[in-house]
Amino acid sequence: MTMLQTQARLFLVPAGLRRVSGWRIGAVAIAATLLLAACSSDTSTDEPAAASATEEPAAAPGATDALDDAAAPSGGTLVLAVEQWPECVNPVTSCANATWTIWSVLIHYLPRLMELDQTNTYVASSLLVEEPTVANGGLVTADDGTFTLTYRLNPDATWSDGTPITSTDVWFSWRAGLDTTGTLSTIGLDLITDIDHSDPHTAVITFSEPYAPWPTLFGGLLPAHELGPDTDIADKWNDEITVSGGPWIQEEWNQEQHILVPNRSYWDAERIPLVDRVVMVPREDTDSELLALQTGEAMAAFPQPFPGARQRITGDLAYKVAEGTYMEGLWINQNAPDRRFDMTRNVRQAVAYALDRERIAEIALGTITADPPVLQCTGWNPGFGPWCQDDFARYTQDAAKVAELLEAEGWTRPDPEGLWVNAEGEELVLAWNTVAGNNRREDVQALVVDMTAPLGIGWEIINYDPGELFQNRLPALNYGPVALFANSTNPDPSVANLYDIDGIPTEENEYTGQNFTAYRNQQASDLAFAIDAEVDPDARLELVHELSEILAADVPWIPLYMLPNMIIWDTTAVSGPGAYVSSPYGGFFDIFDWTVHPN
Repeated sequence: MTMLQTQARLFLVPAGLRRVSGWRIGAVAIAATLLLAACSSDTSTDEPAAASATEEPAAAPGATDALDDAAAPSGGTLVLAVEQWPECVNPVTSCANATWTIWSVLIHYLPRLMELDQTNTYVASSLLVEEPTVANGGLVTADDGTFTLTYRLNPDATWSDGTPITSTDVWFSWRAGLDTTGTLSTIGLDLITDIDHSDPHTAVITFSEPYAPWPTLFGGLLPAHELGPDTDIADKWNDEITVSGGPWIQEEWNQEQHILVPNRSYWDAERIPLVDRVVMVPREDTDSELLALQTGEAMAAFPQPFPGARQRITGDLAYKVAEGTYMEGLWINQNAPDRRFDMTRNVRQAVAYALDRERIAEIALGTITADPPVLQCTGWNPGFGPWCQDDFARYTQDAAKVAELLEAEGWTRPDPEGLWVNAEGEELVLAWNTVAGNNRREDVQALVVDMTAPLGIGWEIINYDPGELFQNRLPALNYGPVALFANSTNPDPSVANLYDIDGIPTEENEYTGQNFTAYRNQQASDLAFAIDAEVDPDARLELVHELSEILAADVPWIPLYMLPNMIIWDTTAVSGPGAYVSSPYGGFFDIFDWTVHPN
């Protein structure tokens, strides 16, 4: 066998495998708008470059010019291909740990207090009379350090059954986020000491200290009258969302299809849907999505970007590629149950110095966007404000640094062409997981195996179905110790969910928390919370930079690149796609504004 063959042991778990763990975790959808997730499969080719990440909508040859035809009639059925299918739709369990649970289900039904506009700026949603500010008394920091946030609710807002949406729903959502068995994250919610809901149209929220990311909280309100009075809702809304506070009502959801119909009583008249019905169908790889579009089975898809898009998207299909909101990297599980040796800081740094990250970005994205930049920070999106620095730029491929770091911990390389071996005789072979069938990521795995073999680092590749990886293994820290996936980013620089020591999921805490690398650094954890408590932008920036430097030294994970987003649609069948390509809400967020063309 060759060196490459001996150092990359490949195990593929069938993509259809689904295993549901006995534990449940709560969704951060209640506490924040954005969730950890990685999208499903795509197909890689060696074809020339596709549209750049900043292009306007690009139509393939032969496409019509009727992309935004104002005369297109309303009504009809909109059919969408969905790339990753949830295992259930409960908004506060592990089912909401996958981005597509939000994009395909929850975002269409759960009302938000604050929401992101098309520039990814937080603004008051239509559920509010106004945005809370210091000037209108909505934001108050008292002399004793407590922080009060006042939301004034739109008195016309109702759930789809006619029940008013009130401050009690805000209170219930807070308690459900804290009380649901195995809640995914309580960050922010645990700083709330009280929510006064005596006035149904006013929620007065008191925090024990200032909380700068307050707009990210309550990104999905829950109906107290439907789900209460018990605030542990782990066993509710698993197969259906019975009451909606959004523009759509759920008619049916199962593993074969998801049917949405308009909420004609929705209080926001501008978002009452124009079509009569939406049918979402699972097509969990790019080839299946493209085939569904090419045959007319589906009208639009929001896939991960894939090499060769310009050549493969032909006929009446159009597409748009834009800046993404997901950072992809190698996430290192320091509590992996089957690890053969400790993933110490020296080992993590050595892996980082073994990688040519520019080459990885080129292979992964080079035929999608020109000169794909390497991500040089561990938690912040370069497209969102000044938060992302170049602290990780020190990690370029350097065989001498790999040897220096490993030898300092007693690793030796008896065979100059072989693997590093520690004092216990364990070879430096790392189990590595990603999504089975995602060819872009599997191409990265193959590249890295070849890239690090001369430096004495081997890999055991074990890939899983997305539901198994993201809804079962990650929340239980039952992966790796290395996994390749994408994590969401937020315009706010809060990263406490990633680095909170108390947020490391364990059996003892019922797998609560999102510190999926099991990273333990008290200074980093404290700084992450200090960032949340600092309301002065300049002071926050200093704290972010201080934390970023610590993370670059500790290497809890290895950043690779920001994933661009892509949407594809059939121009003869539908008008309207493209406004939210770069939104954390996903490209299907505004389907209430889309229209279908007559046959």
